[in-house]
Amino acid sequence: MTRRLVVHSDAIDGDSATITGSLHHYLCHVLRLRQGDTLVLVDGTGTEHEGTIQAFSSLEVRIDITARRSPISPGPRLILVQGMSRRAKHELVLQKSTELGVDWVLPAQCQRSVSRPAEPGRKLERWLEIVAHAARQCQRSTLPLLSLPQPLGQALAQAGSSADVCLLARPGGRPLADLAPRLVRTRGVAVAVGPEGGLTEEEVQQAEELGFTPVNLGPLVLRTETAAVVMLALVAQLSGRLSA
Repeated sequence: MTRRLVVHSDAIDGDSATITGSLHHYLCHVLRLRQGDTLVLVDGTGTEHEGTIQAFSSLEVRIDITARRSPISPGPRLILVQGMSRRAKHELVLQKSTELGVDWVLPAQCQRSVSRPAEPGRKLERWLEIVAHAARQCQRSTLPLLSLPQPLGQALAQAGSSADVCLLARPGGRPLADLAPRLVRTRGVAVAVGPEGGLTEEEVQQAEELGFTPVNLGPLVLRTETAAVVMLALVAQLSGRLSA
């Protein structure tokens, strides 16, 4: 079986690639690949680079690129605005949303957010590691775009400008199934989920003014990380992304 590995685009230079760091350890000690083995490198944009391992050293693996394939879009762009929550919950959302094919995640600072990173740049590095690992595990061909934490209104406006359909997870909102016809053949779908404790009425009104339609996910109130996963899975199914 040909292995697939998500790498940073800087690892690929023309018709060769150099793998270092944690991915070098993964190739050598987890997958136990050897010289002459073939694999597919995915550069995060979705382009697949077929190659053959030419040489190993204690620090790097050198690969000759023999073929390339351009990415194929699986359906509408899927965007998530996620209210900032505690570390474990937010990282779980990043992992599972990557597995579900999200294209862009915008962490949002909300009035009830309990997590307010003091060093967002370091947080972003950690989040990039999480989505890269999740993409490798599920053999995904692209990496989602990750934004730095920003105020909710700014995140909603950015996400909404790239989507035709904007949805807000909200108990008491419209049934998601009512909007199913709008999810097919759209340019993109933006999904917004509040933090632990939910959004305030003021924030809900702000979201509605920016074009987000409140929708409910059934009779039960879900935790923020559960709501994000359920919303993304349902939207992916209704928009045709999963069948694609």
